[in-house]
Amino acid sequence: MKGFVKYVIMASDAISTPKVIVPYEWILENVDEQTAITIASKMILFRGERVFRVGLKNHAKSPILFFMAIDLGKIGMKVEDVTYQIQGSSTGPVIIKIMAKENIGDGGSLQLFKTPLDKKIVGNCTFLFRITIEGVIPCYSTYGYSYRLSDRLAKDQLWAALKIQRHLADIEFVVKDKTFPVHKAILAARSRVFADEFEKVQPVKDVPHQIRIDGVEPSTVKKFLHFVYTGEPMGTLADEELLKLANKYGLLALSGLCQVALKKIEAMQMAKVMDILNNGVEAPNSSSKIMPEKDTEIIFDRTTPTFRCALRFTESGIPKCIMEYKKEELFFAYITGNFGESCISKPGIHFTCAKHRKFGLKLEDIYCQLKNNRLSMVKLEAKKSKENAKLLLRFNIWYDSLSLTSKFIDFNLDIKTMCTIGNYNYEMMDDAWPTDFWMAATNQKLTDVDVIVGTVKVMEAHRVILCARSPVLNASFSKIRYTEKSIVIFEAEFDVEIVKNFLNFLYTGSLKTTDGGHQLGKLAAMYDVETLKNVCQLLNANPPDAEELTDYLLQLFVQCLDIKVEK
Repeated sequence: MKGFVKYVIMASDAISTPKVIVPYEWILENVDEQTAITIASKMILFRGERVFRVGLKNHAKSPILFFMAIDLGKIGMKVEDVTYQIQGSSTGPVIIKIMAKENIGDGGSLQLFKTPLDKKIVGNCTFLFRITIEGVIPCYSTYGYSYRLSDRLAKDQLWAALKIQRHLADIEFVVKDKTFPVHKAILAARSRVFADEFEKVQPVKDVPHQIRIDGVEPSTVKKFLHFVYTGEPMGTLADEELLKLANKYGLLALSGLCQVALKKIEAMQMAKVMDILNNGVEAPNSSSKIMPEKDTEIIFDRTTPTFRCALRFTESGIPKCIMEYKKEELFFAYITGNFGESCISKPGIHFTCAKHRKFGLKLEDIYCQLKNNRLSMVKLEAKKSKENAKLLLRFNIWYDSLSLTSKFIDFNLDIKTMCTIGNYNYEMMDDAWPTDFWMAATNQKLTDVDVIVGTVKVMEAHRVILCARSPVLNASFSKIRYTEKSIVIFEAEFDVEIVKNFLNFLYTGSLKTTDGGHQLGKLAAMYDVETLKNVCQLLNANPPDAEELTDYLLQLFVQCLDIKVEK
């Protein structure tokens, strides 16, 4: 083992960032050998809007593949990056190439990605794209819109509270000839303007307070309320009336989304696109063709989040965790090879995971990008061990050599997973939505339920949220007059913090910790909280033995050292 240097992984400040990555397959058939032809797809549907287009300037001297996103901001999104591969073009490790991003205009209303090809396309060819999408408002801003884990039922149930459970409504929006029964607690939690207004109003017994909204259509008010209740837009955000409502009632995220969505594509932006695709010179005469002629659509699959990890290897150490999930170590990585002063010969990058199934994650594929090679990513190959197939998954990739320009190596991993817990998926949503309702409960803003554990009152809550999220609580509260303050009593056998975690899941749709899984599972079953029951079933399954798992990790690491030294 002479000459071998062990490296340890150091994660960047953001250990992992969940990403929406959607695939698109562009099939070209019977492309002829014309001197110059530009082929393009029809506009591609995504979430009900025509926002994408792919094309190929198929010129003999300088073929260019391009991808465009047009007005994606009207549904609150923009493209972060695009990669592609040509199906069947490689017999070795799977490599996806990264398309160059061209910044055109402001706000991402028009985005262009392009890459030169080695040769003109003739005959049949299939391009496989991976499109990474993010919210137009970054998650690190004061009012972000990003990809977050949430119980799908939480949104559906709260929205149903507006549409169906009208006996709980205590406010009415009057818009032209239409009335919307809504909930004071929901509106006050999401809007300081509403909260201040409700403090000034003296309630009249059995008479709901009315708020008249002039100058907007009922359809716009419905979109506004949908964002308030679910943190998600309904239809296009390019709506000036919706922007006025967002500004009036202080919904900063919705206001920011509408401002981006209302930006127009200018003629100069289109001219710049053509100039970029022509490389600044006058384009030769060429014909154009639409292929395929039928409409195509990209399906947004909520069950396949990809975790993007930024990593660094530095001298001296052992394999380290590269990602925590629910405060538990989940993914590990390490590097092997013979390290010289300027390069690493026969290097290998290795990835292992163990407890992912416990959290409802199934690994689909993993791609690695070295920071000194920004043009491509290489797929890690799965290595299955029959003896430990249920215990641990292992992936790796080998290189001939890697150059060392400093004392560390930076790279990214894209870890594509599949969510196996029904309704517990990642969603594009208002960052404030999961916390606004919970903060209203902890701050006792318009609360109408006392929560008691044993004989001790531990907090207050909102009847509308508890009724919407639990059929059992809904049935129980329906026997009590709405004007009376309600009480929920949990048996003393339940730990106070576990009860708070249970209520937090009802409010936010996300489990913040895995502590007390058995008690949480019992509460979820008692109160028929479907998604939480499914989460706890996995959490309470027998985990792999910790000693056995770490022994196996060390065994794999030693094996890799021996293999690389022998080579």
